[in-house]
Amino acid sequence: MRVNYKIIQARDFIKAKPTGELDLDASKKVLGQIAQMEQLIGDHEVLVDVREAYGNMNHADLFELVLELGRHKEAFRSKIAVIARDDEQFNKAVFLEMCANIDRFTVMAFTDFEKATNWLQSDEGIEDLLT
Repeated sequence: MRVNYKIIQARDFIKAKPTGELDLDASKKVLGQIAQMEQLIGDHEVLVDVREAYGNMNHADLFELVLELGRHKEAFRSKIAVIARDDEQFNKAVFLEMCANIDRFTVMAFTDFEKATNWLQSDEGIEDLLT
């Protein structure tokens, strides 16, 4: 089954304060606005690419951002793929995956773009990747 997906780059929603620290409130607001955009409404999955994001974003900040997407879950079908670098960033994405698999959508962390898009286009859930 062919599935459409929307790629959201970290630079599209990660906002910083003048001090360089994450502006969590502004980032959540922009992410919510992106989710509400007309092109996301309908039969789409979401791919969040954070490979180019650098900074001191902690687990709680990342979790808040995923929860913001969850508040707009009507804007996508059921899956969010997070593509991260293969370093501490991926570990944070896996933490998100464990914490955010709630309600009506599933978050899955990847370091490979092709694997992420294949998962988004499949009928598989997180359980199928573990077998």
